[in-house]
Amino acid sequence: MNRLKSQLYVPLRTPRDAVPFLAKGELHWRKGYSAHAPATTWFGNVGLPSNVQNMLDETATFGGAELIDGFFERKTDLRDGLRGPSQTDLLAIIRIRRGIAVLAVEEKVEESFGNIIGNQESYSEGKKIRPAGLQALLGVQDKDVSRLRYQLFPRAAAAVFEYQRYNCNNAFLLVYSFSAQQTGYDDFCAFARAVGLGDGPPMTTLGPKTIDGVSLYAGWLSDALPTVSDRPV
Repeated sequence: MNRLKSQLYVPLRTPRDAVPFLAKGELHWRKGYSAHAPATTWFGNVGLPSNVQNMLDETATFGGAELIDGFFERKTDLRDGLRGPSQTDLLAIIRIRRGIAVLAVEEKVEESFGNIIGNQESYSEGKKIRPAGLQALLGVQDKDVSRLRYQLFPRAAAAVFEYQRYNCNNAFLLVYSFSAQQTGYDDFCAFARAVGLGDGPPMTTLGPKTIDGVSLYAGWLSDALPTVSDRPV
């Protein structure tokens, strides 16, 4: 049985307060990049951002969702014994009609979802453990996933493990895109199809797919880049 680690969280007074939690601090705090977008999109809202709320309201499972807590740069142990947790841009705990749910938000502008799975020739045996374990968790160990982007695997796994941590009802992997070119959308669709979540246009909720007892959903949401505000609240 995995032992859950507790952690204290400090409230943010301005979007810039998220900088110390970023992997590379100020280097990741740049307008037009995905580390900058979550804080400026979610900060200061009373509840969920309207676009997120509207998307969830289109589903029977997540309709009427209410934000309970949100954590920027949430670190999740992937339970593979390797150093380095998965770091989700924003993890939201939401109240739904039948209990609570986890919303794991991956925000993107023009960045890709990392290297493709097949680019592991230079990896040590130790570094190959994580991709193999993630593929097994998501039920694609017997499929050819060599052309899929790696980053979506740990993000989906984090949603599953945080679901189990909170003992809630459903988990949702949401890609929140600020790309006018929809950069990465084809990679997201290929991943969703491969793991059995199905297919559909942007703003569509895919799934669920049962993974390790978790009902996992996914979706792609498009929006314009947020404006910046460092006003304390």
